[in-house]
Amino acid sequence: MASNKVSFFLVLCLCILSAGECIESPIFTGNKCSDPTGLDKDGKCLDYCHAQGYPGGSCQGFTDHYMCVCKVG
Repeated sequence: MASNKVSFFLVLCLCILSAGECIESPIFTGNKCSDPTGLDKDGKCLDYCHAQGYPGGSCQGFTDHYMCVCKVG
């Protein structure tokens, strides 16, 4: 009975770890967005992310502290 619980626990851990790898995580570029409201009006963030090989990107953050974030997948 104890070995069944251990096996179940190990399988559960493996499932959680494998699911975590599939979650899309943003790539923070360190490039500050020029618009203080976070709008990528001129498309510089999107263009930067496309140039780096990512399918998209946008400005994320809070007032006066927006950073360009590239999307994976």
